Amino acid sequence: MPFSAGSGRPGVPARAEGRRPSVERNAPRRPRRRQPRREPRRRAAGRDRHHEQQTWAALVALADRLAMPVWQEPFGARAGFPEDRPRFAGHLPAGRAGVRSSLEGHDLVLVVGAAAFRQYPYEDGPLVEGDTRVVVITDDPDEALRSPADLAVVASPAAVCAELARRVPARDAAPSAVHRARVVEPPAAGAPLRPEHVFAALAERLPQQAVVVEETPSSRALLHELVPARAPLGFLSAAMGGLGFGLPAAVGVRMGSPQRPVVALVGDGSSLYGIQSLWSAAHYDVGVLVIVLSNGRYAIMDGLAGGRGSATGTPGTAPWPAFEEISISGLGTSLGCESHRVVDHAGLLEVLDEIVPTLERRTTPLVLDVAVAP
Repeated sequence: MPFSAGSGRPGVPARAEGRRPSVERNAPRRPRRRQPRREPRRRAAGRDRHHEQQTWAALVALADRLAMPVWQEPFGARAGFPEDRPRFAGHLPAGRAGVRSSLEGHDLVLVVGAAAFRQYPYEDGPLVEGDTRVVVITDDPDEALRSPADLAVVASPAAVCAELARRVPARDAAPSAVHRARVVEPPAAGAPLRPEHVFAALAERLPQQAVVVEETPSSRALLHELVPARAPLGFLSAAMGGLGFGLPAAVGVRMGSPQRPVVALVGDGSSLYGIQSLWSAAHYDVGVLVIVLSNGRYAIMDGLAGGRGSATGTPGTAPWPAFEEISISGLGTSLGCESHRVVDHAGLLEVLDEIVPTLERRTTPLVLDVAVAP
């Protein structure tokens, strides 16, 4: 019985730092003097955080009571269950065939705080096997309406799950699917960095209360595998296929929750849709860490073009150019942010060891422009 849980002045050019040849540090000039910042109103946000904590606790209690695996919904906007718990089974695939395969053999799927099921891209076929029943619990009537479910309950997910955990008989069973992050070996000498090297290094250093805001679609599956969300609001993303959400969202989350470390993990292509938000982060003294995976191209679009005809008539050839000449660290500096260019594994570990312990008290933005293989 698995369930899904949802719920602008130029700076100084880069210079070498002696013993740090792999990390170029750009020292920005401070933005012009600004008006004093008003403290954001956090009353409603505090209520939302408390409700989300209640929902997580109720979901954990219900999952443990029934000894059932928990899957995260496909393309979720946020984590709905602690991903370091033994009952967490992973993230459902986005395609229908993958969803059917993952849920095969279960007679009931309980979908909590999400629609059943978000899909991209479209595939033919049913979402679940014919003998599997789907029940949705949501406080969003629109989610209930658009979900192909046998039963939809419009109510507080926290209240319903807590009452279910109190009423249903307990089952005694070991987790049927235990999700464990794989070990990522460092790159060989002279080999380029890859996204998984960045994610693994970050996962080893991030505190439990950190918020990761994602917009790196070509490597999102790797991020899910290697960087588990361990607290409510631990993972945020845009539950859609558009770009431009990640950077401004991370700035806003840090402003609204200044007590929590916030890390934006974005691709260089994604960052260009909202790069001006770095100016806002510098202008308003927002202590967010921005890690940009720079491969000089729109990797997700290149992947979607694979196997399809292009403008030149060559299957698998993207009709758009790469943009390897664009310097994200240079853009960050020009927008008022301290920016580092990272090109190898040793440099990555060194700068993360220095920066991550300071994230909770940091009051200025920092951009890490990390070169990764295409």
